[in-house]
Amino acid sequence: MTDRKFFLVIEGLDGSGKTELSIRLNHLLSMTLGENAKLTFEPHDPSCVGLFIRQVLMKRIKRVSDKTLALAFAANRLDHCDREISPFLDTGKERFLICDRYYLSSLAYQTTEEIPIEEVYLYNNKARRPDLTIFLDASNDVCYARMKRREESKELFEQNLNKTRHKYQTAIRYLREKHGEKILEINADPSIDDVLNQIVEILTREAPGWLQIQSVLSMDLLPNVFTLGAHRELTIHDLVEELQDIWNQGPIFSPSDLEESIALLRDEIDRRVASMSYNSLGSLFLDSLERSGYTILDKLAWSDLDAYQLEYSMPRDLTQRGVAMLLGEAQRYDMIMKKASTIEELSDFLFVFQPSRQNGKDYYYERDLLKYANGSRSLSPATRLIGKEELASAILSEAIKMFYEEHINTLEAIPNLRSVFKQYITSLEPPG
Repeated sequence: MTDRKFFLVIEGLDGSGKTELSIRLNHLLSMTLGENAKLTFEPHDPSCVGLFIRQVLMKRIKRVSDKTLALAFAANRLDHCDREISPFLDTGKERFLICDRYYLSSLAYQTTEEIPIEEVYLYNNKARRPDLTIFLDASNDVCYARMKRREESKELFEQNLNKTRHKYQTAIRYLREKHGEKILEINADPSIDDVLNQIVEILTREAPGWLQIQSVLSMDLLPNVFTLGAHRELTIHDLVEELQDIWNQGPIFSPSDLEESIALLRDEIDRRVASMSYNSLGSLFLDSLERSGYTILDKLAWSDLDAYQLEYSMPRDLTQRGVAMLLGEAQRYDMIMKKASTIEELSDFLFVFQPSRQNGKDYYYERDLLKYANGSRSLSPATRLIGKEELASAILSEAIKMFYEEHINTLEAIPNLRSVFKQYITSLEPPG
């Protein structure tokens, strides 16, 4: 195969291990491909349709027809392709993208007696076609053990699984026979290590020759996570001090001199940010919030991620409350939001730092009404998702401001230089 792009979809029943395997496979690929490997999932949250689907799935929006939901998934998928999947695959070299669920799920879940499988496929026929789909075929007992569902009986859970399994098998046959799609099924009952090695073996045969991937010997290989605790190992000021020598590589006598120095500075910041540990990145993220006027209070006692309560002082002695949350590779935004929505401290805003995110800025405008265990109610937080790109811009902005303040008398004597400095400072919006 000569194509240097590969689009893999991983599908499976609830409890098949699909999400954990997708995360671990992406981490394994990232060891050789770096940021040319990417994991995404559906429903695609950063859109109005994605938020609508989440509300339906969480039963906050009721009385939605099957056809409306099927069309919503199709619209969300096309938006996902337009804004995330295709831009990633169609740029750069040797790109490998994994998607946790895709339109095979719609053919299984949205097909009803009133909406035949051909109609559901027609809704999705403009979505980008995967190079390969792997279906994780796990037994009911394994799915049940992995899900550990308590809200319904094991018998009912298995009945639902049997029905869904049959619909998946029908959809797989349809895509193979009618549309020539490559869909491989594997036994997902063994351990996560063994199933991941099965996927690796398939990719060794089916993926492009440029893909370098090795079998997993031990799941000591884990994705990046934060272990900050109360300790922060780096501040933006410390890092900017280390970068001061870049300004001295050439005199700044004109706006073009300034642009050249800033370009060198940006390249060095990007290089350092790309190679930093998650804890260093998390330290810089929290420091950038403090520099934007947020007060960082107690660390919230969550077992699987770092999250800190924030306060922001406003005029007339008003105070807003919120949370700064740090997501490692093993954590997905949609899952954590379900957990976060039960925390009463989340009242006004939420900053989510996710270093593995490769897109530009994503804003979540949803403000849902939450009810807490003590009976109180409030709006869910307005949420902003931040990645390495925004963090690097905050560091660059601070470096420019520091240099300007130290050399203000000299720089203001040079025509137009002061205005150019201010343009750079205002254009580099910090994560606040």
